[in-house]
Parts: sequence; structure tokens; C-alpha cells
Amino acid sequence: MMAAWFIYLTKCSICLCVLYGFCKCLCAGSTLFGFHRRVMLWGLAVCLCLPLGQWTTERETGVQRPLQVWSEMLAEAWPETPAVVEGQVETVEVRLMGKEGVWTWNLFPWIYGAGGGTVFLFYGLCYFRLWRLLRRGERVHEDGWTGVLTDEPVEPFSVGRLVVMNREDCRAFPLIRLHEQMHVRLHHAWDEVLMQVLTVLFWFHPLVWLLRKDLREQHEFQADEGVLQQGIDAKTYQLLLVRKSVGAKRLAMASGFRYCSLKKRVTMMLKKRTNGWRRMGLLLALPLAGGTAWLLARPEMNVPQLQEMVAEKETAEEAPADTVRPERRYAEVENGPEVFDVKINYRSNVMLTDDVHLKRKKYKTVPLAEVEQAATRMLVEKFGKMADSGKDAHPTIRIQASTWTPEESVEELERALREAIRKAVAELSLSRPADEVQKFLRVNWAYQKPKNIPSRRTK
Repeated sequence: MMAAWFIYLTKCSICLCVLYGFCKCLCAGSTLFGFHRRVMLWGLAVCLCLPLGQWTTERETGVQRPLQVWSEMLAEAWPETPAVVEGQVETVEVRLMGKEGVWTWNLFPWIYGAGGGTVFLFYGLCYFRLWRLLRRGERVHEDGWTGVLTDEPVEPFSVGRLVVMNREDCRAFPLIRLHEQMHVRLHHAWDEVLMQVLTVLFWFHPLVWLLRKDLREQHEFQADEGVLQQGIDAKTYQLLLVRKSVGAKRLAMASGFRYCSLKKRVTMMLKKRTNGWRRMGLLLALPLAGGTAWLLARPEMNVPQLQEMVAEKETAEEAPADTVRPERRYAEVENGPEVFDVKINYRSNVMLTDDVHLKRKKYKTVPLAEVEQAATRMLVEKFGKMADSGKDAHPTIRIQASTWTPEESVEELERALREAIRKAVAELSLSRPADEVQKFLRVNWAYQKPKNIPSRRTK
């Protein structure tokens, strides 16, 4: 779960970068404030949902490679947690214990949690201060909104359906009250809640904070536009902005009258209305989203030499173990006493097991250089059991490589397994009739589709 979560955060971060650039190119400097706001909100929804899709491509490219390598590293750093089956604990390595740099990987969750917790506590403190302020204020119920009047020198702001103002300001500045009512009518509080959640989850991403800042600016521009549409003189309203440009800092989660810079707000009021045809630029979002999905896609295979020949439940062709390497083809092979499972990850660590009859297989992890020796010992025992069973069956070597396993490592693994088979048969021939064990020189080779393979170890 930890690896999946960090991979999701990585993909969302890439999407947020694309969204920020798209919003800047499409909406920067425009007076289509409502359109800009909707683009940002829908874009955020797409950024959160797009990484959840299982996108695949036939081949990887250099642009996709860094993300794939990073995903492999995370999957190896935090594999699945151990599971208990029939009183036995599967010995899955939960951390890269004993490996160089393990402390760095183990620090990742703590650093991420500390950052998110700090932001969450900051918002919690702001809400507590807001609750205390609302509790002391006088409620005035109006149509569609509620005023909270206080004698404290607080800057006017709105949160939810509440408009909080100093009692004197409420009487002296009706335009400020109207401005805050616009925030309530346009439901800006929900946008702010969404951005607070995102800044807790993506506190490390600078563009999330910039998106939050831009969205709050659009709120202020929308509220100003709503005030002027009520027939208010623009110069009168701008003079009011200047008069209220100095005051106490408001609460962090509210929409305040003086949040956006005075220069930007006045500039937007005086700016010529943007042509509505700019909205047509939204059509560019479709190919942009498609390109981002392609960037996040995972290649079906990585090794160029492995040609995909998928068949329905076919078995691999038999080939003598001492001949040229068998043709690689993907095949579905059911578990059985004759199957010997071999997996190799992108770091060329090999996992071996003959306990394929168990629901939770117990793997032995060895370096690639020691595969021949370890596989020989395991195959001697396995071939002996097959001979004692009296069944006329050939062993099956089932190989699965990681998505980013080097081709030369796969070739070396095949060579080591062929040598291990010959040595195992030679050793058994010393204690058993030759014709009884010679059949094990003919094996079935099966290859499964590459996938992320974390490191495992046994005690």
C-alpha cells in the first residue's frame, strides 16, 4: 500500500504540473473569471482521477522510462505486507533491510507524514480561532446568508454561508458587505475546502500552493465583478479598496475583502472584457489529457528481444535443456508438482521456489551469480520427489522477469538454469538408474508476462 500511494502521488504531481501550465496558457490575464475557476476545478478532478486508470502501451519510450524506474524502486522498497496462511508467515521483505540506503527509504513516510500533519494542524488551529470568533459574534440572519457582527477589529471575510464583519464596518461600508455576499452566492468556501485537502496531501508540491493562490484570486475577481454588475460605480468601489487596503490579517481559510493585491483587482476592473472565443481553447484539454495518460502508461513489456506471442491457455513447447535457448513465448501454466518457479527483478536478484502447490509460495532469493548452485540443490530434491512419485512427467521451468530486467540478465539466468538441470541429473544418476532420471533433461520452458517484482527473502 505504501508503494502504491507514493506512485499515485508521483503521477498526480505530474498531472498538476500539466494543469498549471495549461491554466496559465489558456486563462492568464483573461476576464473570464468563472470560466477560469471551472477549468481549475475540473482540472483538479482529472488530476486526481487520471492516475487511477490502468493505462498500458505496447512499448516504452525514453520519456516514460524515468517514471517506470521510479515505480520499480518504490515497489521494491515497500512490497506487500506479510500474510499468514495455515499458520505460516510468508517471508516478504517489507523494507530494504540490510541494503545500502535503507534508512533513506524508511524516512520517506515519516517526512511525508510530518509535512502533511503540520499543514493539517495549521488549518486546525485556524478553524479553532474561527470557531471562537463566531461563538462571540452576534448572528444576523438574512436571505441566503448569515451575518456575524463582532466588536473585534477583524477584517471582513466570509466562510460558508457566514459573513463576518466588524459592527462599525457593516454600517459604514455596505459595499464590503455586498462583496462578501458574492462569495457566499458563488460558493467559494467549497473551493477553499478542496484546496485545503490538496495542500495537506501535496504539501511538498509548490504548484499546489500556486494553484490555490490563483484560485483565490479568481474568487476575488468574481466577487468584484458581481458587485459592479449590481450597478455600483467602479471608481467609488476602487476608492473603497484603497481605503481598506491596510488592516489586520484575516483567517487563513476564509474569503476576505482584501485578500488579492489591490493592483491586480483594480487592473482587472479596468481591463477590456476578454473575447468569449477563448473558451474554445478548452478543446486542447482533450489531447493534453491523452498525452498525460500516455506518459503515465506502463509498457506491457520492456525487453525488446521478448516477442509477445499470446495464445489462449497454451503451454510452452518442449525443448532439450542442452540445446539453444528455447523460443520465448508467454504461456499460462497451472501450478503443479512438476513446476519450478523462477522470478528475476530489475536488479537481477532471482527468486526460486518449488512450493507452487501452496497458496502462498515461499521464495528463496539469491544473486544471479549464485543461481546455478542454489537451483542445483533445489532441483536435486525436486527431481527425486518426481521420480519417487512414479509419474511420467517432465519438469516445467516457469520464468517471469520484471518489466525493467536487463536482457543480458535473462540470458544469464537461462544459462544458469540449464547448467543446474544437467548437474542435478548427473548427481541423481549416482544413486538412481540412469534411465529413471535422464527424462529430466527434457524440460518445458514457460515465460510469463513481465511485471513489477519486489525483492523477497527467506529466513
